[in-house]
Amino acid sequence: MQLRSGLPLLVIAAASARADTGFESKIQVYADSDHTTVVSPVVQAQADVTPTTNVSLGYLADVVTSASVDIVSQASKTTIHDTRHQVSTSLSRVFDSLTLRGGYSYSHENDYASHTIALGVSEELFEKSSTLAIGYGLSLNDVGRANDMNFSRSLDVHSVSASWTQIVSPRLLAQFTYELGYSSGFQSSPYRFVPIRASVDAAPDYWVAETDPDTRWRHAVVVAANRAVGESSSVQADYRIYHDTWAITSHTIGLRYFVDLSKNLVLRLRNRFYTQNGASFYLDNYSKPQTYMAFDRELSPLWSETIGGKLSYRFTNSVEGELKLDAFYYSYSDFPPLSSRTGANTGIGVSVTY
Repeated sequence: MQLRSGLPLLVIAAASARADTGFESKIQVYADSDHTTVVSPVVQAQADVTPTTNVSLGYLADVVTSASVDIVSQASKTTIHDTRHQVSTSLSRVFDSLTLRGGYSYSHENDYASHTIALGVSEELFEKSSTLAIGYGLSLNDVGRANDMNFSRSLDVHSVSASWTQIVSPRLLAQFTYELGYSSGFQSSPYRFVPIRASVDAAPDYWVAETDPDTRWRHAVVVAANRAVGESSSVQADYRIYHDTWAITSHTIGLRYFVDLSKNLVLRLRNRFYTQNGASFYLDNYSKPQTYMAFDRELSPLWSETIGGKLSYRFTNSVEGELKLDAFYYSYSDFPPLSSRTGANTGIGVSVTY
């Protein structure tokens, strides 16, 4: 089973000038109404090896059980059990107002392997009131199919980002980001098969393998702001517009509210709304084979709403714990096997800094 998200690349962009020495451990549990459960433990350590150099090392696992309509079709009527392992490392170095970053990650599961590198540079300008950051990422992926040694495909993904962060006032921070992505190679699922039938309600005449275009350009623009409210709270807001050469256009609006409930307890509330149209080659039903055919809910028209909260509690000056819960709803207006999906992400974690 392939566990990647729709935007697989990590690009190093603007961040704080340096990190702290510390360790964090978290576990997250995802469950939805489409018969999918994912348990994800994460551990990460980072250290300031010199006053200007920080290194990190991390491990992530996704333990998946799924009988989702995304994988259960004419060709695979079963429940999938799979585990993805990922290890990552990064290095950052500060040179006065300039920060350089580099990272590498490797992930592997029974039918997929991925190598990802990320490079970034950020520069503080105008007496540190502005920050310009540029990042580049490359992911080299080998796609397989479980129990089929003869199936092997490749997928290369490039990603570039540029951001400008501006201190507008002592209480307002704004950021503008542009993201560019290019994917080349096998972008379908080796497990999804498309039914050929006279109508949506008719029995399939036969099934054919899903076929997506081999190339895909992605563009996205993000505008964000962070505003202090009163003495103990702040509001963050962002808007993202996305378009690609598969003719998908999406809009994302995010809101987050942070408030200090006490000296050691912080509450974060969040809301995220997302909407997109379908890919140009997506149809709810195919009556005959076509060059490109998809049985993928993520390529259909959809919208989603996510609401959630997180509590962070500082036990000591160096030990902090967190507990979070997000609930989501997805609506698929033109995907016959599934009209909607609900679920939740829950997580608990602890971090130690020195």
